[in-house]
Amino acid sequence: MSEKIFEKVTFNSDFDLGHDFISTVLRYALPHAVSDLGCYWRNSDAEKIINNDTFGFIWDNYPDTRGELLTVICNISTSSTRIESLTKEFSVNAAKHIFNAIEDNEELEDNNLKIRLLPIVDPSFDYLTKLCEFALDSEKKALYERWRNAGLNSSVDSAFYDYLWSKVKRQKGSVQIKLNILDHAFNNESVSDSLLKKVAKSSPKNVKRLTTDRLSRQIIDQKYQIERLERKNTQDSLKTAAYYQKKVDETERKIILFVDCTDREVVSNLLNCLSKDNLPWLMPSASKHYYLANRLQRMIDSD
Repeated sequence: MSEKIFEKVTFNSDFDLGHDFISTVLRYALPHAVSDLGCYWRNSDAEKIINNDTFGFIWDNYPDTRGELLTVICNISTSSTRIESLTKEFSVNAAKHIFNAIEDNEELEDNNLKIRLLPIVDPSFDYLTKLCEFALDSEKKALYERWRNAGLNSSVDSAFYDYLWSKVKRQKGSVQIKLNILDHAFNNESVSDSLLKKVAKSSPKNVKRLTTDRLSRQIIDQKYQIERLERKNTQDSLKTAAYYQKKVDETERKIILFVDCTDREVVSNLLNCLSKDNLPWLMPSASKHYYLANRLQRMIDSD
C-alpha cells in the first residue's frame, strides 16, 4: 500500500499523553532495555536509557529489572564489555552498595548473593576463616560446600588450598578432589611451596602430571615474555625482562622438586622448560625412557 495514502490519513485523536500512560510504557519498555543491554546483539538505544544517572532510578522503581541489572554491573566490574553508559567505577560502587545491605546470617540466599559480589568488593577476602565457621556443624553442610566452592573459584590465599588439601581422605575419588584443588590454586596463583613439596613427595602420577604441566607452562610463558622484552631493548623493557628472569628461576626451583619422578609425562614436562644448567638433574629419570634420554642428551650437548 502506498505510503502517500498513509500520509493523508489522520484520526484526530484527542488522546492525552498523561502520567498513567507514560508509567505503563516505562513498565513495559525498561525491562526490555535492561535485557537488551546485557545481550551481545544489543541495540545501542539501550545505553541511552540505562546509564550512570538512570541506574538508581530504574533499580528503585522497577523491581523486576534488578536481577538483570545486577548481572550487568557484575559483568562490567569483572570483565571487559562493550557497554559504555555504565562505567566500571560506577558498577563497582553499585556492587558495594548492594553488598553492604546483606546481613551477616546463615540464610543460603543471602550467602549466595554475598559470594557473587565478593570478587568485586573484596578480591582478597578470607574464605578460609568463613569456611571454618561451618566446618564443624553437620547441619551447615550446604553453607560449607557453598563457601568451599566460592573459595576455590576466588581465593588468593595459599593457606585456603593447603587446608582443603589436608581434609582430603584416602578414598575413592580422592585423586580427582586433589586435582581440582590444585587446578584452582594454580588458576588463582596461590600454590604454596609446602603444597608443592607434598605433591612431589607422595602423590599419584596424575597429580604430579598436572602440577609439572602447569609449572612448565608458567616457565615457557615467562621465557617468551623475556624474549619479547629483550627484542624491544629499552631500559624499561630490559628491567621488566630481569624481573621475569627472577620468576623463571623461582619457578624452576619449584619444578625441580619433581626430577626424581620417572613418569614419562612428568619427565617430558620438565624437559620442555628446564634451563640447560638444570637438565643434568633429569638424567636418572629420563634414562627410563629411551626417546626422552636421547632428547635430553641432545639438549645438553647443544650449543
